[in-house]
Amino acid sequence: NNLPNINSTPALALTILTIDLILILLLCFKVIRRIANIWMARKKGYAGSKILSKYVVVFSMLTLFPAIILTIFSTLFFNLGIKTWFGEKVQNIFKQSTSVADAYLNLQQENIRSDVIAIGNLIDNNFNVVFLDLSKLNNFINEQVSIRELTEGFIFKTNGDIIARAGFTISSTPDLITKNEIFDANSGKVIFTSKRPDRVRALVKLKNITNAYLVVGRFVDPNIINQVDSVKLAAKTYEELLDKRSRIEINFYMVFILISLLILFVAIFIALVFSDNLIKPISNLIHTSRLIKKGNLTAQVPPSNTKDEMSVLIKTFNQMTKTLQQQRLELRQRERNAAWSDIARRIAHEIKNPLTPIQLSAEQLKRNSKSKEFADYANTIIKQVGAIKKMVDEFSKFARLPKPKFHKCNLNTICNDIFFLHKKANPRIVFSNKSKKSDTLLNADESQITMAINNIIQNSIDSINEKSKKINKNSGRINLQISRKPKKIILKVNDNGIGLPNDASNKKILEPYITTKKDGTGLGLAIVTKIIEEHKGKFNIINNKNGGVSTLIELPKTI
Repeated sequence: NNLPNINSTPALALTILTIDLILILLLCFKVIRRIANIWMARKKGYAGSKILSKYVVVFSMLTLFPAIILTIFSTLFFNLGIKTWFGEKVQNIFKQSTSVADAYLNLQQENIRSDVIAIGNLIDNNFNVVFLDLSKLNNFINEQVSIRELTEGFIFKTNGDIIARAGFTISSTPDLITKNEIFDANSGKVIFTSKRPDRVRALVKLKNITNAYLVVGRFVDPNIINQVDSVKLAAKTYEELLDKRSRIEINFYMVFILISLLILFVAIFIALVFSDNLIKPISNLIHTSRLIKKGNLTAQVPPSNTKDEMSVLIKTFNQMTKTLQQQRLELRQRERNAAWSDIARRIAHEIKNPLTPIQLSAEQLKRNSKSKEFADYANTIIKQVGAIKKMVDEFSKFARLPKPKFHKCNLNTICNDIFFLHKKANPRIVFSNKSKKSDTLLNADESQITMAINNIIQNSIDSINEKSKKINKNSGRINLQISRKPKKIILKVNDNGIGLPNDASNKKILEPYITTKKDGTGLGLAIVTKIIEEHKGKFNIINNKNGGVSTLIELPKTI
């Protein structure tokens, strides 16, 4: 009961111990389950399980050893304290204190016994000679009370009448003489009649005064009485504790074990959580590394919320995998382009050689033929040979595209020249350049950039023409815009043509020999992609929300 505003009771102590026990069982369950999971993970060879088990063992030992040492020393000190509290010296001190207190009270009673017997004998022996006069008897009582330092003294009859008194006698207090005490005094014994702890009083029957009794009393110092009571109470409490010594020791060990177990399991649980948080990023790194080893470069380590070296390591690792993935995609694209270039070169070589004699022979047949039917056959041959030549030229361009020769050129001028040529050939299409009139200079191969932009514009024109055939509407528009950023130049071309098919991937459409046109070779956008990549730029094409496509080219200002 040393805590403020808290009174300890058995019910309160039992409640606290029950709560402790429930917490211990809950923590024990959680700790055992976590350890079991770690053990199973180690058995199955999960990433990070071995190092996690080592950390758990280390942290558990670091927690367990101090707890064991604390328990041992606490038990020793408690036993030492118990032996000190209930040792023979302490028991003797309490016994002696009680004896001293009892001796003091006995001394007071013996003194008052002697006084009452002495005064009673004087009255009995001299009453017929000296004390026939009651006034003399009253004076005698006063004198004896004063000489013997008594507090009170009086003589009374059986009927309660007081015939002599002295000192601070108060006959009307609850401290009256009872009939039983008078009856006991008739046997000639000295009877102690005080009912108050701060007073000793003795009663004796007088022999020569009929039915008369003498009572004398003396007050005791209240401080001494309080000290005596305190000593007796302390001794009584000590005796009770001495009887409960075994129970106290058992209760202490129970409480101490429960609290120690609670602290121990809390510490182990914290160690497990800390170990898990420490090892989890490492486990994620190992797991992701294994996925990358199998070829899955899209695998990423879950980011860490902490701002430490582990978080930096995870971010760097994820950036590395992204870079590897981009490099692999670029490598595959280059390998694919190289393969297609080799195929295109072989096709162009094998097909182009026989085309010239076929075309010359067909023209000769046409000139010498007198039949219209044979002339039509010759025209068909000439027309198809021309289409094949056009395709072979595209193959040659794709296969033999030279390395770009960079020099300063004006992108606005290139776009205006291309628009000028196409405006004359396609009067029904509206061409608009929304770029600023100021020059846009960059380092590039002007002929290759012209080829790329021209292919894009031609694709837009073909898309618009195809749409016009379907809806019988001879109108279209192509918008071009050049914008400048701090480190790059962006060229954007929008049209309102038929657009890309819904199932066409914007990356797939840029690969060689992939086309959505009936008579297309599938090399136009592939050539554009190759030119832009050689210029360290980016190229993309997507459908517009309102129809048509939007083509985007990003070129660096300096290379």
